[in-house]
Amino acid sequence: MAVWNVGIDGSRVLCNQHLETRDHLFFSCSYTSMVWRKLVQNLYRAHFSTDWSTIVEFLSQSRDDRETLFLARYAFQAAIHTLWRERNACKHGETPSSQGTIIKFIDKAVRNRLMSLRRDHHARALRGAYQTWIGAVQA
Repeated sequence: MAVWNVGIDGSRVLCNQHLETRDHLFFSCSYTSMVWRKLVQNLYRAHFSTDWSTIVEFLSQSRDDRETLFLARYAFQAAIHTLWRERNACKHGETPSSQGTIIKFIDKAVRNRLMSLRRDHHARALRGAYQTWIGAVQA
C-alpha cells in the first residue's frame, strides 16, 4: 500500500505489527485471520487458508457444488469489503471494531444476500444455502 503513496504510514492499523500489504491486510494478520477463520473454516473445509493466492485460486478453480461455491465467493467478497472499510475507518481515527462485531456484520451481509435470492432466478439452485451458511459459521 505504501508504494501507491510514499507519504503514508505503512504500518498495519488493526494489528500494528507489519507493513500493510494486501496479503497481510486480508486474512494474514492476527485480527483478520481470526475473522476469516470464524466465518469460513467449516465452509472451505480442507481448502481453508489465510493465504491470498491460495484463496483466490480455490475460488477461481473450485469444483465444489454450486451452493458452496456461491457461499465461499460471497463470503470472500463481503469480508474484503468489510475489512477494507474497517481499515479505512481506523486510518481516519475511528475506534476499531471488535472481531466479533466484524464477524456479525459479515454474517448478516451474507444472510441478507441469501434471503434476497428467494425471488431471484438462482433461488432453486441455492435453496439450501441459508442452512449451509448457518451450519458453517462458527459463532
